[in-house]
Amino acid sequence: MGASLIELTSSGASMADAYKNAVEEAVYEYGNDSYNGTISTTEGCVDKTKDFKASGMTLSAYAEWLYEENKISKWGPAAGICLSEPVENTNKIKSQVFTNPQKGARVWKTMYVAQTPAGITIGKSEYQADAIRLARNYTEKHQEPSQVIITKELSNGSTLVSEIKYKKSTTEKNGRYYFIAIAAE
Repeated sequence: MGASLIELTSSGASMADAYKNAVEEAVYEYGNDSYNGTISTTEGCVDKTKDFKASGMTLSAYAEWLYEENKISKWGPAAGICLSEPVENTNKIKSQVFTNPQKGARVWKTMYVAQTPAGITIGKSEYQADAIRLARNYTEKHQEPSQVIITKELSNGSTLVSEIKYKKSTTEKNGRYYFIAIAAE
C-alpha cells in the first residue's frame, strides 16, 4: 500500500466546491476504492494560497517541497491553491420566474392514500374502503403498520404553476484551483 504525489486542477464556486468536483470526477473515473491513487483518497483540503505566493516557487517546486517536507500526508487533506478567483453573480435579482397559466376550471377530487407511517405510498383509491383494503393487505403481508390519509388531487390540467430558474450573470465564473495531495495506492 503505497502513496504517490498527485497534482490536478479543478474549478468551482469555491475551493471546497472545486475539491468536491475533483473527488466526484475521480470516483466516477476510478471507483470508490480507498487505494485508487486519486484525490478521492484524501480527507478534504486546506487553503495554501498565501503560503504558495509567499514561497516564490513554481507550482511543481512547491508541490515537491510539500511532499519532501512532509507538509502533506496520505489520508490527510489536500493542499489547495487558488489560480483564479471566482466571480460572483452581482445581479440584484438572481432568478427568473416562468408561469404556466391554466385555462378553464380546476377540478379536484378526494383521494384516499394507503401509506406507511414514514409516508411511503402503498396505493390510493377514490374510495376509502379500497384504500383500507390496500393498507390491511400491506400490514398483514409485511407485519408493519400502515395508515390511510385523505388528500385532494387535481383531476384535470397541470399541477405545474411556475418554474423558477437561476439567472446567471454575464460576468459570473467559477474559480480555478490547483490541488496537491498524497494519494493512497
